[in-house]
Formats: sequence, C-alpha cells, structure tokens
Amino acid sequence: MSYAGGGFMAGGSQGGLSQSSPGGGEKRTGTNALRPVTIAQVINATQSFAESEFYIDGAEVKDVTVVACIRNIASTSTQITLLIEDGTGQIDARLWKNPNEEENQEEDFPINSYVRIIGQLKTFSNKRHLSSNRFRKITDHNEVLFHAVECIYVHKYYTQGPPGGAKMQDITHTTYDGGANPYAAGGAAAAAGATSDVYNELPPAQRSIMTFIASRAKDPEQGEEGIHVEAVVRSMGGSEAKVRAEIATLIEDGHLYETIDDQHVLPTA
Repeated sequence: MSYAGGGFMAGGSQGGLSQSSPGGGEKRTGTNALRPVTIAQVINATQSFAESEFYIDGAEVKDVTVVACIRNIASTSTQITLLIEDGTGQIDARLWKNPNEEENQEEDFPINSYVRIIGQLKTFSNKRHLSSNRFRKITDHNEVLFHAVECIYVHKYYTQGPPGGAKMQDITHTTYDGGANPYAAGGAAAAAGATSDVYNELPPAQRSIMTFIASRAKDPEQGEEGIHVEAVVRSMGGSEAKVRAEIATLIEDGHLYETIDDQHVLPTA
C-alpha cells in the first residue's frame, strides 16, 4: 500500500514546504496544498457546477487528508470501500488496492480502527466520496487529536486570516444587498489598512467586489490562477446575476482581468 500522512498547515515555511506533522510526510503550500479537513467539510464543499472544482471556506481544494474511524468495510478485486466517520459526519472512502501486495489487504483496517486517508473529493451517481490510493492505519492516537486541531487552524486561517493579520471575516462577511460593508469609506477595514480607498471612485457594490478580490489576491496561499468568480458571488451574497454583471462591468472597465479562464479574475492594479 502507499503510505502517507501529515497535512497542510497554512502559513508554512518558505520554499514551498513546511514542517512535517506528527503524521509524517511533507506538507505542501499553494493551490495544490494538501488540506486537512473534517468529513462535514467534505460533505458541505461547494461546486460552481458538476465536475467543477470543490471549494471549502471559499478556497479551492484538490488533495485533502481525513482522519476517521472505520465503521464498515467492503472489498472487490480492485478496490476497498470504507465507511468512515469522524464525529462530524460519515462518507465512503474508495481505496485502490495495490496489485503487488497480498490479498485481503482490508484485514489491515479492522472496523472501529482509525485511518488517515489522503485523496480527492469525487462524485459518482450523485453521491460524494473520497477517492484515494494513499492511506494508512493510525497507530498513535495523538494524531487523531492533532488532525482535529489542524482542521480548526486551517479553517480559521481561511475565514479570519493568519494569526496577527487582518481578519478575513471582514472580507467574507460583506454583503451585496445593503448589509454592513467594512470596505465602505471610513469603515473598520479601511482603518485597519485595507485597500478599499483605492476603489473609492467605484459604486459601492463594485467597491466591495474589488476589495474582496484584491485582499484574496494578496493571500500568500493564493495561486496565480486568480480568484474564482463563485467565491466572489458567495462572499457578496444577494443576487448571483447582479454580482456577475458587476464583475463583467469591472472587466470591461479595465479593473479586473481574466486569468486561466473566464471564471478566474485578478485586479489589474
């Protein structure tokens, strides 16, 4: 079997790698970072459309790691299916067998034992699951607690910003339809040094959109592919059509530009 462990701790060390966790292995940073998640986060992850990228806390996720207890197990000649549970929910994890190892590999994973799984979120027949060929049994139960703490840390990082930094909740809690806008002139975020003053000439809705995108673009964990339009829509609230129309106007007026496709944008300045 392929064994791997550890997770991504946001704000890791320089050079694309951060310190290893008690689970072992190296943790990556950036768009393809290995993100520790709970099963509830997996179940509640959002997509713009079927087969599109998954988002958790407004950030795109690809590889994820879960630590959970095995509640049921089934096996075929090529695959082991585990029903796993971590106290926040249950989900199937489909694990590809290693043809070079002995039969009955599932005996390594008895029911009610803990396992770390690294894989990707998938949907088949309208049912979400984890697809992985990297997994191992938990032997040190401190790792179960560590994973829970790590999930909380990364969730807080994406929703409230790094320790000691500007609170990301000031960005993600803006509303499109007249709610409190911390990016309005003289608002709390502006007093904290936010970039809203740059966009004072824009209408309020466009100013909120630009400030959100500019703030997210400065995140060291944000890749060069840009901010997904769906993340902007979720952060603004209100009518999706109106938010997308404002984004289109900002692109036409030269405030935003499309990056890898028409669903990812970055500010021109």
